[in-house]
Amino acid sequence: MSFVEPVTEFQANPALRQLYAKIREGFGFLPNYFLAMGRSPASIEGHLAMADSIMADGALSQKLKEQVGMVVSGLNTSSYCIAAHMELLRRMGVEKALSRKLATDYPNAPFGEKEQALFRFADKLTRKPADVDRDDIETLKRAGWDEAAIFEAVLAISWLNFINRTSIGLGVVADF
Repeated sequence: MSFVEPVTEFQANPALRQLYAKIREGFGFLPNYFLAMGRSPASIEGHLAMADSIMADGALSQKLKEQVGMVVSGLNTSSYCIAAHMELLRRMGVEKALSRKLATDYPNAPFGEKEQALFRFADKLTRKPADVDRDDIETLKRAGWDEAAIFEAVLAISWLNFINRTSIGLGVVADF
């Protein structure tokens, strides 16, 4: 049970029920994360819009963004987000063993230097955001990332940290 009472479908007003139906359609069920956020339908709508915008394929693939999500969630020890990203990656064809490796020991995960540079940047932006500087961006460029990819990476890493902190702060119980 989360730290706050979830707003169940039974308790939801018609507008929230519509949001819940949209979420259920996308995930195949209604995750506890959104039930915990049920007090603020506007926040759920904003959340869904941000997720659609930030996590979509672009300069970085959705799959790579989800892999970054595993790194970030592991660094934050967000059990809810680790379980969620593991399931999302499973649906994309990524084996659980690889997802676990990203969450627990990404430097030794079987990825090339280009991806590892992105994971290290995600680590720094997650753990020491005030220390991020131009050199970090230049390191990403030398690894082969262009400015569009770096921009998307910053958005995704920041967004993923927000979700981690929300799920941890609300005490959301894993349901994936």
